[in-house]
Amino acid sequence: MFKSVPVFIGLRYFTAGGRGNLLVSFISMLAIAGLALGVALLILVLSVMNGFDRELRERILSVVPHVQLIHGVGVKDWRQQRQLIAGLDQVTEVTAYNEAEGLIHSRQRTRPVQLLGISAEALPAGLGSVLQADNLALPGVNELLLPKPLAEDLNVTLGQRVTVIIPAINGTKTAAYAFVVKGIFATHTELDQVLGLASLSQVGDIAGAPGLVQGFRLQVEDQFNAREIGYQLLEQLPFGYGFRDWFQTHGNLYQAIQLSRNLVGLLIFLIVAIAAFNVVSMLMMSVVNKRKDIAILQTLGLSRGSLVRVFLIQGAMIGLFGIGLGMLLGIAGCYWVADLVLWVESLMGASFLNTAVYPIDYIPVDLRWQDVASIAAVAISLNIVATIYPALRASRMVPAEELRFEG
Repeated sequence: MFKSVPVFIGLRYFTAGGRGNLLVSFISMLAIAGLALGVALLILVLSVMNGFDRELRERILSVVPHVQLIHGVGVKDWRQQRQLIAGLDQVTEVTAYNEAEGLIHSRQRTRPVQLLGISAEALPAGLGSVLQADNLALPGVNELLLPKPLAEDLNVTLGQRVTVIIPAINGTKTAAYAFVVKGIFATHTELDQVLGLASLSQVGDIAGAPGLVQGFRLQVEDQFNAREIGYQLLEQLPFGYGFRDWFQTHGNLYQAIQLSRNLVGLLIFLIVAIAAFNVVSMLMMSVVNKRKDIAILQTLGLSRGSLVRVFLIQGAMIGLFGIGLGMLLGIAGCYWVADLVLWVESLMGASFLNTAVYPIDYIPVDLRWQDVASIAAVAISLNIVATIYPALRASRMVPAEELRFEG
């Protein structure tokens, strides 16, 4: 007869809450709200951190070489060398390059710049997609492409002349070169603060290596094995090459993203844990509030095991409701947070993410359903653990003691 009674009573206690006791009702709502908020924030924050990790791998590392081969004196027959390197294992893309660092000056404003010279014969796919998005072609001699943030800092527009000052290189004197801005692009990464695209041959002349290329920018199959691949390549290439991998240029960024993801995830997990254990307070208040009901149920024949199930069901329903609500809010937040940030930025006329400080200038979101499932499972487990003690406490009540003063 009592087989379904614990379920019925547990659901009844959940829907009735602390009717007649405002404190119990308040603590119940607080437990549900805490679970919902904690789960929603954990889903949202992990999705944003996953987004930063994805953008590092897919966007930043598409315009930054995985391995950068550097020749000590420059490569003359670079087309043949490029074909040789392209045929090696793990190499998916090879681009000859020249680069020179200096200052760019316009209208009494000066900024650091890194001139990158590349050839249309082997345009990197990542930079190619960036230029294609803005309908740009590689610049010719005395022409320069600038990223939008750098152009705005210099207050330059298309067709305007700028001066690039290159410090002394290999015994040469400091020199100044005039360029015409032929296009403005945006990678939406930190490269937008310093990168300037010019022709391969002209940057070679500026760098003191006329007719040569300084090395090659490589993309490889396994990004996270770039260093080992670099060592393997040196063993197969002629003498004179060295290399630099993306861990040396952006490894700190990758480690910072992983560390932030773990720490923020742990912090919000603790919030979820605290919210789950608010259920303990709520159920203890419910047990105290319903002690006479419990005593009557015991005198009617409800066993201690059934009483435990009553409060386990009540606590589980509170947890499932709060966690379910949190999952809905978190998933909805993942789909709307980027647009919300853009709207707030336009409303305030300010940029929250600037590539002068952050690696990208937008909020990336990568919602992974396995993360949602893991968060829900952990939250439910914590909630179940939190309900055990109050349920056991209710089952240990002695009916005679609770009903002795009842007339």
